[in-house]
Amino acid sequence: MLTSKKILLNNNSGFTLLEVIVSVAIFTLVILVAYETYALGQNIYRRGGDEMEVWQNARASLDRLTREARQAESLATALPEVNNDPENPPANELQFQDGHDTSRLTYLRYYLDGTDLKWQRIAYYFSVQPDLYVTYDSQDQFGNPPEQTILEERIIGEYFSDLDFWRTNNLINIIVHLTKNGREVNLMTAVYGRNL
Repeated sequence: MLTSKKILLNNNSGFTLLEVIVSVAIFTLVILVAYETYALGQNIYRRGGDEMEVWQNARASLDRLTREARQAESLATALPEVNNDPENPPANELQFQDGHDTSRLTYLRYYLDGTDLKWQRIAYYFSVQPDLYVTYDSQDQFGNPPEQTILEERIIGEYFSDLDFWRTNNLINIIVHLTKNGREVNLMTAVYGRNL
C-alpha cells in the first residue's frame, strides 16, 4: 500500500513555468502574423481602390470633354501647335462654342480649379440687348467687347493635378494628370473637331 501512495504523489499534473512562457510566446507570434497579414490586405485593398477611383474619374471626365469638344462649332481658346514649346506652352483650359445646343449661342469652358475639373456654360452679350447672345469676339459700335455671364457651372472631375491642350489642324490634343494618395494617372487623347 505504501508504494501506491508514493506513485500518486509523484504523478503531479500541470504545466511548468517554462511551458507556459513558450505557449504564450507562440500564441503571441501567431496573433502578430495574423494581424500583419490582415493589415497588409487592407493596405493593398485601399491602394487598389484609390487607383481604381482615379482611373474611373479620369475616364468619365475625358469621355464628357471629348464628346462635347467633338461637336465644337469653333474654338475660343488659342491653342498652340505643339506641347513642348516653352515660348508658347499648352493651354490649361479649353473654351469652345457649344455644338450640341444650336438654338442659342453659348460656349463651354473646361478648366482646373485647384484639383477639380470644372465645366461652365458661358454666354456673351452686350448690355443694350442682354437677351441676345453674341460670339465671344464680337464688338459693339464703339469697339467694346461683350460682357460674359456664367449660365451653369459644375465639377465634373476630381484629383486633377494638371490639364494641357494643344491643337494640330482639327485635332485637339489633351493630356490629363490625376493624383490621389500618391497614386498618379496620366492620360492623353486627341479629339477630331468635326466642325472646326
